[in-house]
Amino acid sequence: MSTKAEKTTAFIIETVAPLFNKQGYIGTSMSDLTDATGLTKGAIYGNFENKEALALSAYEYNSKRLLAKIDDVLAAEGNALDKVFALTDFYRSYDVFTQDMGGCPILNTGVDAQGNNRLLSAANREALKEIEGKIALVLENGVNKKELKIPVTPLQFAKQMFTIIQGAVAMSTMTRDRKYLINTITYLDVLIKRELKK
Repeated sequence: MSTKAEKTTAFIIETVAPLFNKQGYIGTSMSDLTDATGLTKGAIYGNFENKEALALSAYEYNSKRLLAKIDDVLAAEGNALDKVFALTDFYRSYDVFTQDMGGCPILNTGVDAQGNNRLLSAANREALKEIEGKIALVLENGVNKKELKIPVTPLQFAKQMFTIIQGAVAMSTMTRDRKYLINTITYLDVLIKRELKK
């Protein structure tokens, strides 16, 4: 059973995670945090050393939610290609999944933290590598089971695939036009069929 302090810490993180994700580390003020939580500055900093520590905890909360969802998606029934298509299908409606998070934590934090928060930037790079690694593992297992062929190493293909996905997420976010996401993922499916099918 959680203590009162643990519950308060969890409440703060869950409440401010979308704020930091949407407004950025610099753009989120102390008054934004106190308004959102209904807590005083002292109560917030009684649970976190400083704003940087809180922002990092908020990012880790969002990225863990995303990574857990990707794990669920990649655990889909079927062969490696089925799993890859389950992932692209998830990203086809990714904007809906990330809406209550304040948008894509990978994109938002990655851009925001560059040059102003090295800890957040490092955490973001780790999350990127973890997602690429998860995709690469599915591809590698598919190659080993002779379920698919691959023109480059699994990690290289995973990186290129994730680059295309994140580019679509970025364009969709910046233009507020879902077609960038939907159309790019549809095209990515065509590329995957052409490049990976046995």
